[in-house]
Amino acid sequence: MNQHENYGNGGQKRQMHYSPSLINTIKTALEGSYLTTLEYDSREKGVTVRDVEPMALVYRDGKKNLVGFCHLRNEYRAFRLDRINMIKFGNKHFDPRSDFNIDEFDDHSGNANQEDSEQDD
Repeated sequence: MNQHENYGNGGQKRQMHYSPSLINTIKTALEGSYLTTLEYDSREKGVTVRDVEPMALVYRDGKKNLVGFCHLRNEYRAFRLDRINMIKFGNKHFDPRSDFNIDEFDDHSGNANQEDSEQDD
């Protein structure tokens, strides 16, 4: 199980757990370059359904995110894992894009694919 830590209100430490199913689905989609469908709650624009070409799991603004090319917005976007209501993929693959730059999205020099040492939310 993945544990995540956050120093939110008053510096209190709280631990969160992402669903192993969510993490495994994302990792499988990343490894297989599967086109992925997300139901995502952006909070600002409400719930949308998006087709995404997943590129990486990263930490951004202290939160774990799936970064990918969003077909709805036609650009790279970061999707907070705690705002993904549903994720699925079929058998449609995509060719990874050559213009993806993880440094534009990652708070760290590494990425968030580290096994069980992830600190987040």
